[in-house]
Amino acid sequence: MSEQQIIGIDTEHEMDQVQIADDVIAVIAEIATLEVEGMVDTAQSKTDFVQAAISRKKAPKGVKVEVAQGEVFIDIAAIVKYGVKINKVCLEAQEKVKNSVETMTGLHVASVNIHVVGVTFDKEQKEA
Repeated sequence: MSEQQIIGIDTEHEMDQVQIADDVIAVIAEIATLEVEGMVDTAQSKTDFVQAAISRKKAPKGVKVEVAQGEVFIDIAAIVKYGVKINKVCLEAQEKVKNSVETMTGLHVASVNIHVVGVTFDKEQKEA
């Protein structure tokens, strides 16, 4: 994953740069997603698993981030709780992720796509 330039400050013709790695943006997005009531987990894809094995780093699972020309594009594979209104939960997660990433990084989030890849049941519901 590449690092992205965020801020350039001109101090007597020298450029100081702050860079944020795509992995950091992905972690912010994953945490924001899981803070939404009804979101249970994010789902790790096969490519996430292979990439983590090769790089020997723990990559955020289920979150793909692309940064182009100062705009962030985020895709999240999510698992929701059974019985929730999926549309409502996903819209809330999109808004929360967008606000969190923009607030913490200063970058403009162009899109947050939530892909619901699973539904899970509460243990209490399974016993009944």
